[in-house]
Amino acid sequence: MTAPAILLAYDDSPAARAARRWAIGHAKTTGARVLLTYVVSSISEWELAAVQIDPGPIRRHFQERLDTAWSEPLRKAGVAYETRLLVGRPAEAVLQCARREDVDLIVVGMTTRGVLHEIIAGSTATAVLHHAQRPVVAVPASWQTDTDGS
Repeated sequence: MTAPAILLAYDDSPAARAARRWAIGHAKTTGARVLLTYVVSSISEWELAAVQIDPGPIRRHFQERLDTAWSEPLRKAGVAYETRLLVGRPAEAVLQCARREDVDLIVVGMTTRGVLHEIIAGSTATAVLHHAQRPVVAVPASWQTDTDGS
């Protein structure tokens, strides 16, 4: 039997850092491995292509962040993890990765914004919650823990 897998959607926001803390605690309790993901928006890539800028250096920058600073708390906690840099619309990319990797759980940070903002702009977390075909944990930015899951 393989260890359960958690997909952690990460963007280095306060809510994402809270979600990372939760995922670390859950992984330590269950022995799950964490798939730490960051999505480079395909819209940004199109904008760069329109002005003939190579998106490669930007992708490498975010992959480096995933492999170093953003995964450091997982490493320090002794949690098994992998990183994935995704490209696309954030919610769609997270959901596709969750299906492809057959994860057991998706963890997202939840930012409290106004109702009007949610109606107009929506949010990645809300879209993931509405369209996921597996359990989703939405962690509020204010969530704290006693463990050192920075």
